[in-house]
Amino acid sequence: MILREKTELKSIQEMQPQFFEDMVKIVIDKRRKLVAVNMEMHADLGMELYDDGSDENDLYGANIYYADRAIEWSSTLNIKQNRKIQNGTYGRVITDEETICRLTDIIDLWIY
Repeated sequence: MILREKTELKSIQEMQPQFFEDMVKIVIDKRRKLVAVNMEMHADLGMELYDDGSDENDLYGANIYYADRAIEWSSTLNIKQNRKIQNGTYGRVITDEETICRLTDIIDLWIY
């Protein structure tokens, strides 16, 4: 589901179906500043954003844990993004602080 209004994390946790008990998968469109949430796989969220007009080159995946709102920047979507960032990291986890800050700002636009 693409968020169209600012949504409380607790409301996302209560959505059905609930795929994970402790966290929600999200995908962020960095260019359009959109967030999709609550599917079983980041790839499914990416397809939803792509079908809505996003470019796959702008998509980043993460998980938000309900207990402490911690963000885990791990997704297969991020492999391609890490190669574009060219900071020496080529795996699933985003480590570039500037990118993390920009993505966190977008998350904060949509999830409180």
